Amino acid sequence: MSKLPLTRVLAVFGSGTDGRLGLGFPITSQLYPRIVASLAGYSIKQVSCGGAHTAVVTDDGSLFTFGLNDWGQLGHSREDKFVAAPIEVTLPDPVKAVAAGGFHTLALTTAGELWAWGMSGEGQLGIGQPTEGRQLEPRMVRSMTGSGLVAVAAGDHHSAALTADGQVYTWGRGDHGALGHGSVQGHVPVELVPKRVRGLAGVRVAALTAAPYATGAVDGEGQAFAWGHGTGWQLGTGRNTSELTPVKLDLLPGGVTSLALGQLHSLAVVGDGRAVVFGSDETGSLGGGTDTLRSRVARRPQPVPGLPLVSQAAVGWKHSLAVGRDGRLFSWGWSGAMGQGTFTDYGGGQLGHGDDQDRWAPEPVLRLHTSRHRYLDLRAPHVKSRPWRVLAAAAGRNHSAAVVELPLDVRDLAD
Repeated sequence: MSKLPLTRVLAVFGSGTDGRLGLGFPITSQLYPRIVASLAGYSIKQVSCGGAHTAVVTDDGSLFTFGLNDWGQLGHSREDKFVAAPIEVTLPDPVKAVAAGGFHTLALTTAGELWAWGMSGEGQLGIGQPTEGRQLEPRMVRSMTGSGLVAVAAGDHHSAALTADGQVYTWGRGDHGALGHGSVQGHVPVELVPKRVRGLAGVRVAALTAAPYATGAVDGEGQAFAWGHGTGWQLGTGRNTSELTPVKLDLLPGGVTSLALGQLHSLAVVGDGRAVVFGSDETGSLGGGTDTLRSRVARRPQPVPGLPLVSQAAVGWKHSLAVGRDGRLFSWGWSGAMGQGTFTDYGGGQLGHGDDQDRWAPEPVLRLHTSRHRYLDLRAPHVKSRPWRVLAAAAGRNHSAAVVELPLDVRDLAD
């Protein structure tokens, strides 16, 4: 029997509200990761989870979105308030990176053009003064044309972009200092078009991240910077305060390789593969076990116990994900489903452990569903080697997604 070729698929889990999992009807939550069968014919490159929608980029540059569409954040289906299955966003060139924000979406194409759509009334699309509060179709951010963009990031009401020469631009609503431009006469203004973050002058940034109300950057040497909402110790500065301009995170161990800022807690992966956490604990999000009940806060970055060496981390509203170098996925924190969405909430499960119970310490995700009734389980006695490998993970408000590599028989996708 010939071996099945390895393929990269999208797996989703958590609340199914407003179709954000892309599994079609009936809309239900998923307590274990489940492959999005309609995208199984594509090789998945990247996934980004927004407040209640999801965006996916494939190797050939196709972009698919699904979920809540009340502000036009899907870039298609103008009249639909939500879309429960992936639909392609039409852009003139292939997409190489996407960022799903709270209510808007950014896409960077191979032509170097930046496109934006969704909620627009607070400048987060970067297209200047909007004529209305939502943009239902992709609009080019013309002021960034020719800037040599290589990465984008999106928060709830702000956006960020990175150029090839390491410069960072931000725009949108600057609440808590999320834009990093400081204040004008004591007020933080709204920026309707991208503006360079001057506080990073002389720093060659290599990677960007965004929280709902904060932004972070990592330079080529692995030094991290953060600014924005920090009144829960979540910026890693060692201070319980928001920062209006970038602050160098000297408290982090050397060589940061992955930085994920969240609403009240954050994760970083340092050069040797250790995951460290900082911020305020919400239902176990710091991963320190029940001992964190005593303090409920990590004022300084501290290691997350019980994890192997990690390659990447992601942070949701109150939950955390870590991708091990060995391809395993770990999760902890909140597993409920109360929160952002328009229609009936169908349950939680964004930790992927088969229930909606919170976890106060990291646990490995052991099951992957290929369809509603078929699955692979690492606990099965016949499994002698790991049948799948997680390459990257993303976390939304109360849903999660992962790029998973595995040998897939398409017959296993049938219910």
